[in-house]
Amino acid sequence: MNATRRTGATPSTSEVWRTPGLIVAGLTVLSSLFSLLHYTPLQFVSVNLIQALVLVVLGAIAALGCLLRLPVLLLASGAILIVVGLVRLVTYDATIGIISGSVNAAALMVGLGIALISIWTTSRPMPEKN
Repeated sequence: MNATRRTGATPSTSEVWRTPGLIVAGLTVLSSLFSLLHYTPLQFVSVNLIQALVLVVLGAIAALGCLLRLPVLLLASGAILIVVGLVRLVTYDATIGIISGSVNAAALMVGLGIALISIWTTSRPMPEKN
């Protein structure tokens, strides 16, 4: 099997998902910067320290999955983001230790988790048509 690509050849599905995955992973990590903002007009999302750490760690895991070509890490990061975000949204009135914090940050986590899982679904090769 020849390892070189032909000029003008379309990239395979396994190559296409990595760039969007890295972009969403980077946005996940950068979302934690909202925790550092104390200027109200720029603080679109209120992120506490625990939520910021969750965003950084899971964004780094997703980026690592893209760099190592392990799309299952995108699935894991996305699923954990969705679970943490939904638990916070469902328990809005209660404070449950580590999951406490802003519900708008929880909604952001759910959205980023859905984006990572969507990219994971495109990482699998499409079946060949005869």
